[in-house]
Formats: sequence, C-alpha cells, structure tokens
Amino acid sequence: MKAIKYLHILILAVTAQVLLAQDCYYFHEYQCKFPDNTYYLNGQSRSALFTYGMTSQFKMVTFGGEDYHISICYQLKVKYVRFRLIEDNEEKTVLFDNAENKYATEVFFSNNVARRIIVEISVPDEALTKDKTPQCVGVLIHSRKTFKEPKNKLGF
Repeated sequence: MKAIKYLHILILAVTAQVLLAQDCYYFHEYQCKFPDNTYYLNGQSRSALFTYGMTSQFKMVTFGGEDYHISICYQLKVKYVRFRLIEDNEEKTVLFDNAENKYATEVFFSNNVARRIIVEISVPDEALTKDKTPQCVGVLIHSRKTFKEPKNKLGF
C-alpha cells in the first residue's frame, strides 16, 4: 500500500512539473517586445523555465541580407537578466552584451553574411523577493529582408 502511495506522489510531482513547464511554452510570444510590423516572427524564438543563478544557451542561424530584432522578457523578480550574442566560431566573438548597454532587453542588427550565433541568457543569484521558484524567460526573434534603395527610381 505504501508503494502505491509513493507512486501517486511521484506521478503528482511529475505532472506538476510538466504543467509548470508548459506554462512557459509561448511566453515569449505574449510577453516580449515586438518590433514594427515589417518584421516576421522567427521560428527560432523560445521560452524556458529558469532558476536564480542559472545560465543557459541556445544556437540560432542568421542569414545574410536580413535585419534582426531580438528581445528578452522574464517573470523573475530581479533587477536585470543578462543576454549576450556570441558568434559560434573558434574565437567565440561577443557580438552584443546587454551588460554593456544598460541591460537593454532588445537589440536590432543587420546581418551581411550567414552565421551561427549563440544566444546566452544569465539570471543573477539574488532575487528581489524570497520567492525563488523557477520562472519563465523568453527570447523573441524577428527578422525581415534588409531594405535597399532601388537602383532605378523612375516608374513603379
């Protein structure tokens, strides 16, 4: 009988974790800042549960001749969340670090050549409240073709 009781508790705990994780699935689409309507939602956008003191990375691909807008949003009770864009090559060149830009929550950039980029999110250890339960962090990515002036300005 005790085994069945423990099994029920385990199932309840796993179910609670799954439901909590699903809460974050579309968090970025509803909470992060959108650019103007000339940009399209990029399928590389994502959300995840984070705990205080956690750092996580994911890779994205950018294409030449496109403009990008990346914004982050979070439920965490902290002053800031750090995010960096790092070129995924041997040198690991940091392309953007919001810590050097007053912890901005968004960045716009144009890309001339295709490249792989690592998006790194870091949450500080210190929370502003005593509640330290995992919370959602979203990364919203938008892209569009780079606007270019037409060579011939006559006609339509």
